Amino acid sequence: MNRTTRGLLRGLAGGCLVMTGGACTIPLPIEEPPQQPPNSHDAGVPVEGIPLPSTATGFVQDLIGGSNVVGSWYAYGDGVGPNAGPNTGSDAANSDCQSASKGGFPASACSQIATPTPGATFPPFDVATSEQCTSGIAAQVISKAGSPDYADLWGSGIALDFNNPAGDAGVKSDLDLSRYKGIYFDLTIYPASAPMSNGAGAPPSAMRVNFPFTGEHGTDSPYWQGATKAASMLIPPADGSAQHVEIDWSDVGGPFYLSQQSPPVSAPPFDPTHVQSIQLQVFTSTTATTPYAFCVANLALVGK
Repeated sequence: MNRTTRGLLRGLAGGCLVMTGGACTIPLPIEEPPQQPPNSHDAGVPVEGIPLPSTATGFVQDLIGGSNVVGSWYAYGDGVGPNAGPNTGSDAANSDCQSASKGGFPASACSQIATPTPGATFPPFDVATSEQCTSGIAAQVISKAGSPDYADLWGSGIALDFNNPAGDAGVKSDLDLSRYKGIYFDLTIYPASAPMSNGAGAPPSAMRVNFPFTGEHGTDSPYWQGATKAASMLIPPADGSAQHVEIDWSDVGGPFYLSQQSPPVSAPPFDPTHVQSIQLQVFTSTTATTPYAFCVANLALVGK
């Protein structure tokens, strides 16, 4: 079960990350916005897209391209609580995995995020391409009350809110991105020379590109290829080159697992006029833990 919108960490450029429903009062520092090429397309959207570069703290603000995207990159996971931040750490005791009112599992059973540090700023690995890298181990789902507890052991990943100018000192809000065809980025295996790489790469058939939006089914976000597939096909080449991923809004749907329930559940269609975030999630299974290590670079909205 996709629970990436529950307990979701939000990133502050000044170093505060926190989950949905949490609270954080650390103010957002003033930063110079990343430089972007001017908007020269006749219809207002360059054919090549609207780049969404990040600053040295992982903060993104499009003041030139016209998209109004503003937010921060952050890490999130089932082992990170709603009050994660620079002064509170990961707040693991209140996470979906460990909280007594939720999973009630020991820390060793939760998804582990090696990098970036949950609750801290998320600087890019490479500033020129705004390459955001992460590594960790998604948990193995174990049973609770006789059934696999996907609700509290749902994995981990990284994300960017599209309309959250003050991190969790503000409110994660909708943004109308319907004037764009979709979004693209380059996905690579985390450099083997980098710290905490796991040597794992991006796990085939265990990742989703989620797009939470207002109107989705509960906390079940649609994802790229989600209408027909259990996972998004994120498989960067083993030689270290990038997989260029271009996602049309028309290819965002599901989630597929709702259709596999008995009786099947019909998910609302994805609405790009109310999209909130992009999330790259490594989800969980009942058979084993899932190590991961990958990078996302050159994020941009695609013009129609």
